[in-house]
Amino acid sequence: MSERRTLQELVGISVNSSSLRIEARAPGGETSLLRVAGLGAAVLHVQHGADRAGPHGRGGPVAEVLAENGHVQQAQDVLVGELGSDLMHIREGRQFELLPQAITRFAAWCTYRRQFLDVGRFPDRMRLASLLPRYAERTMHEWLSDRCVACGGSGKLERVDGGSWVKPLGRMKRNAVLRVCTSCHGSRRQMPSHTARRVALGIEIKAYEYEGWGQHFNAGLSWLTNVIHKRLNRPLTVQLERSKKRV
Repeated sequence: MSERRTLQELVGISVNSSSLRIEARAPGGETSLLRVAGLGAAVLHVQHGADRAGPHGRGGPVAEVLAENGHVQQAQDVLVGELGSDLMHIREGRQFELLPQAITRFAAWCTYRRQFLDVGRFPDRMRLASLLPRYAERTMHEWLSDRCVACGGSGKLERVDGGSWVKPLGRMKRNAVLRVCTSCHGSRRQMPSHTARRVALGIEIKAYEYEGWGQHFNAGLSWLTNVIHKRLNRPLTVQLERSKKRV
């Protein structure tokens, strides 16, 4: 029995559909066109901060937000909306041609993060501006290539004839000898390489450590997952009528 697809995976399939057309659907059913339209509406909600409107920050109708006196879009929200859509097209839709613009948008979004506003740590703002695109590119690479290479994302290694340990061969061999992957320690995730990160930035190890780039990369991976990619989840769910209240 196959695993149930997530909403993000379904949207990824839909954005690659070769036929987006209006078609009849059963009550509660979804079509590719509806998912793509729902993604567009969710992006609009995020870009205007409607997903965080209301008395408890649970979201509200975008029309009401637009009608508010003095409503001004926040640059961070605009970037998150665009970048969130990019990430869904790239990660779930495998549309890697969007990577350059996603990297540019992520680098721009990072300029609003507190750690990169620290003039004490980054007094040379022009230098920082040249580093952020490299940082964004490397972080995006790690986020998309997060499976451990050694074990193929299985968390285990298999011993083959001769005594070598390799990623499981998938041959359903009887009495196969397995052990926890010594690279990812069973986490299934690719372990970060500070050397690869430093080389990507093009800086010396002293600057890498003083400026805290190891922590910045770890934070960046968390931002992509928990702050940007997931922010579209709730408005997208509402737009596709998967919740009780449509906004």
